[in-house]
Amino acid sequence: MPAELKAHVWFPTLIWQADMPDNEKSFIKEIKDVVLKEKKESSDIATSADPHETRCLENSSHFQGGWQSKLYTQWMHGFEHMGEKLDETIESCRKQIGVPELKLKGYWFSVNSYGNYTTLHNHRNCILSGVFYVDIPEKNMGKINFERSDDISYFLPPLDSYNNFTGERASYEPETGRLLIFPSWLKHSVDRNESKKKRISISFNYGV
Repeated sequence: MPAELKAHVWFPTLIWQADMPDNEKSFIKEIKDVVLKEKKESSDIATSADPHETRCLENSSHFQGGWQSKLYTQWMHGFEHMGEKLDETIESCRKQIGVPELKLKGYWFSVNSYGNYTTLHNHRNCILSGVFYVDIPEKNMGKINFERSDDISYFLPPLDSYNNFTGERASYEPETGRLLIFPSWLKHSVDRNESKKKRISISFNYGV
């Protein structure tokens, strides 16, 4: 008789998701107003920033249209509660994966209109990154796609369906109040916004 067969899971990729309950979304409008005010008053865009010193991005050319604010390294007035909750959530993720204590390295606002998208990239010099969707008024506003980095495509034949072991991509629809957190080295992209309305979000990085 063969010994019991055990499957060992190594090198997993974790993506955390939390959707804010409707009864807790009252403050989101205030956040939206702050973002739109910042956009109106500032001409700072992501492509003018040094990606290594600010957003920890692999490069800055992956933004295809849209507006990104300057980088903030501390939670601004009115965002303290959100910052505390996010810090707690990041700490929970950190404990699950066993990495050193993490601190906010920066966050920025994004406003993306019709046709805007983001090409494949990751966030260097960070450990956990994420996005919080502030306002997603319609469908087809641009999924975020996470790509696996191994060579599975050269080995597997076409399959009728794919799962979290065989799949090459994991995609998430943006929704108002949705939070996604992921390893900063996980390459990701954002599809074109096919809506005439604006997709508003906050991106952030945590590191040691």
